[in-house]
Amino acid sequence: MLKYSDLNQIQKDFICNGCGGKGGIINPPEFIFHDSCNQHDFYYWRGCSEEDRKIADNTFYKFMKIAISKEKWYLKPHYHIWAYAYLKGVRISGKKYFHYDKRMKNIGDLACEMVV
Repeated sequence: MLKYSDLNQIQKDFICNGCGGKGGIINPPEFIFHDSCNQHDFYYWRGCSEEDRKIADNTFYKFMKIAISKEKWYLKPHYHIWAYAYLKGVRISGKKYFHYDKRMKNIGDLACEMVV
């Protein structure tokens, strides 16, 4: 199974765009969540089933909480509110960005997409 850490920077740049849906009209502030959003973009690109989408969203929330844990104590409540809002946002409106298929995309799929 292809992992985000397996990608080089060019591949990450091709798949990921930070926070907000790729090509979407909503561009939320990233704050400290740029890396969390990029990993979430990867999981949505890789796709597969609705269960995989739920795992991607829960993993996204987990990574945002890790980012928050590294911040100063007085900023944490502010970021927790945003992280929860981002989680709810992807659960409500992220479905159109998720790649639903019978199998997860792999490195071969990425190579084909990058050539086109």
